[in-house]
Amino acid sequence: MKLLLFCAAIGLISGVKGGKVAFTALLSKHTTVGAHAVVKYDHVLTNWGGAYQPTTGFFTAPYNGLYSISCSLMSHPSNAVHVSITKNGKEMSMVHSNANTYQHASQTLQLLLNKGDRIWIQNRNGKNAKFYDHKSFNVFSGVLINEL
Repeated sequence: MKLLLFCAAIGLISGVKGGKVAFTALLSKHTTVGAHAVVKYDHVLTNWGGAYQPTTGFFTAPYNGLYSISCSLMSHPSNAVHVSITKNGKEMSMVHSNANTYQHASQTLQLLLNKGDRIWIQNRNGKNAKFYDHKSFNVFSGVLINEL
């Protein structure tokens, strides 16, 4: 029994691998993002594995695997905001928050990613977009569910 637990702990049993990846990043303040620009979530709560880069806004998959990727959005009441969850330049999903409200929207995707694939959140508006926040509403997160 002890050998079985030891083997599982170090990943020697089939299907158990060593990849550990999880990140959660938020916007720390009201933020304006340029037209079609990447949203750079600057307040990093978790970055286990170091795959999220707050200076670029990119998450880079360090392993082939199944990942869960989430985005939540709240626009500033002065404008509507559309963002996309983007993989290697291809829009995977959209999230929208209306103007004149404090509408909170979110999206979660399970994606098969190859090592080196990049995921980011991109402003889909053709003009600047104002995000409403103070470390709680606009979140970008992901976790490796299973390394393949």
